[in-house]
Amino acid sequence: MNHRLIYCVVAWAGALTVSAQAQTNANSVGATHAGPTATLPTERLAGEGVWIMPAVRQSPRRAQRVTVWFEDQFLGDGDSYRRRSATFADWKRRDLRDAVVATLKSLNERSYAAASASLEQLVAEGTIANLERHWIVNGFSCDVSPEKLDELTTVPGVRKIFRTQRRGAPPTSGAPVEAVPAVRRDAFSPDAYLHPWYTRSLLADRVWRDFGVTGQGTLNIISDSNFVLTDSFSYNLYRNPNETPDNGLDDDGNGFVDDYHGYNFANNSPQLSTRTVADDAFDGRSLHGSMCAAIVCGAGRPDAKHEFGLAPEGRWSGVVAGPYLEAAVQWAVEQHADTYSMSFSIPNLGEYRSHWRKVLEQGALCGVYFVSGAGNFAQSETVPVQMRTPEDIPEVVFAAAGVQRDLSRTPFSSKGPVEWNLEHYHDGRVQKPEVCAFNMGLPLMAPNGQVRSTGINGNSFAGPMFCGAIALMVSADPDLLPWDLKEIITSTALDVAHEGVDDETGYGLINCYRAVKEVLRRKALREGKEASQYEGREAGDELDVAALQARTKPQLTVARIRPRSAAEQAGVRVGDVIVMCGDKTVEDAQQFRAAMAQASAANAKTVTIEFERDGKSIHVDLPLGNRDVAIRKSFANPVFQ
Repeated sequence: MNHRLIYCVVAWAGALTVSAQAQTNANSVGATHAGPTATLPTERLAGEGVWIMPAVRQSPRRAQRVTVWFEDQFLGDGDSYRRRSATFADWKRRDLRDAVVATLKSLNERSYAAASASLEQLVAEGTIANLERHWIVNGFSCDVSPEKLDELTTVPGVRKIFRTQRRGAPPTSGAPVEAVPAVRRDAFSPDAYLHPWYTRSLLADRVWRDFGVTGQGTLNIISDSNFVLTDSFSYNLYRNPNETPDNGLDDDGNGFVDDYHGYNFANNSPQLSTRTVADDAFDGRSLHGSMCAAIVCGAGRPDAKHEFGLAPEGRWSGVVAGPYLEAAVQWAVEQHADTYSMSFSIPNLGEYRSHWRKVLEQGALCGVYFVSGAGNFAQSETVPVQMRTPEDIPEVVFAAAGVQRDLSRTPFSSKGPVEWNLEHYHDGRVQKPEVCAFNMGLPLMAPNGQVRSTGINGNSFAGPMFCGAIALMVSADPDLLPWDLKEIITSTALDVAHEGVDDETGYGLINCYRAVKEVLRRKALREGKEASQYEGREAGDELDVAALQARTKPQLTVARIRPRSAAEQAGVRVGDVIVMCGDKTVEDAQQFRAAMAQASAANAKTVTIEFERDGKSIHVDLPLGNRDVAIRKSFANPVFQ
């Protein structure tokens, strides 16, 4: 049975109206806060007639997926988010969330009351199909043939029509999925586990120790394509309190069966593990979603020694959104999520970027902080399209570029600015990214909990570091508003590149300690409490760049050795440092390749490589062009402490 279609029918009858009791029992971490439920003023889209994205008319003569905006919206024009956020400057985040959600749902009910008869007729006639209603932006999506497009424009209230990402009918619900058993964990202690180097460089560990802020009370949504739910990743996995797991029922009445840990909107099931991963596999692609979650708020398992999370007492939930952006964001909002991590990048959306932006603008006003990496396209794309969607969205998507462990810029990290010259948004060039975090040579954990010190690269992981920093800030003050958070985290960042804000690293490296301290200062002032303990600069409140770079001098080490090769037989081991290649000293891969090329140009058949381990040298003659040894950049100081 197709539960998503049932949801659409039920919603048509008005079931999206939220009762006061339902809001009180919201599906969230710490969702006991009761805010106002009165609706807020709404706006109308400017102009006359129905605007149709040109690509809709240019498509082949077959049914395509379109997304429709009704005339009445909460944010009417391209400047509405900035304009209206100024009017909400004195609100508390949770009060604003409750009021905006109530307004969006009420607005959607009114628009559908006027449009339902026409839409029902178009469905009955076969003009449109697979109708999917959404309230996060007041409108709907459906399939329509180009020759019947004009009939859709006659529906009362329709004002804009976008071509969306192509998809067919919503899938039928998948097989039941067993919930992950809860495991009791000891009370958090900063000294209970070893933590990776990025925790210390971002000063997150000092937040835990000095302020007792560890991400407690936050729910962090990780949007990805696959999650491994072994004990290594699942100790702080979200458990929807209004959903009974494994019973095949929609207990909380939101249209999604068994959405206990999250939901897979792409196949309409609670199945978050979409492919099998061996228990001992260090498979960065298959572990992508789980490692994003681990960086945000990964909690250590009782029988292991490592912990990855910047906000280790936060909780996380997975969503596989696929093309169902609206449903996934609505679900996150209704769980009272705090952050929403998007480690993906979509090019060439054209005018449909406006729909993404409006969904996330209104989602931000519903209390969700959206975070993304800046992208990995500096070596393949040009500015202003190196940063794509969603990381190119201003104000409400916080994008993190990448630097390496020694604070040098990662060459593949996408740069800004971005450009918004669309029918609905007219910003022109927009500064991006906001900040930077680490994205190169990060540790990787296998499903069984074994750890490889260097295993993953990419801005997919800089974004979750930003997300973890935000989780700490929201944990310190659950009523922190998005525009205040942006101002705090950018003003407290450590400038690590060109002086001032730049298009490569934004305002600089995230400083969790100074950011949380400023959050606590402002919270104390708002509540009329003494704020002096959070005021002023102090020793150690910023990363010592010179000391960091002195102890992170890069070195070239052995990453893998081919079995039964000359290198293995000579006693070379993974982790050995490569010192010389031929007669050249080598410190990085570029120097190593140049030395190998020089030996090859001299028609040598072998090259002597000097390896070092524990102060002792090993000299090995390796055939040129062989694949005996794979190399990687590493650093002398420990990955975990």
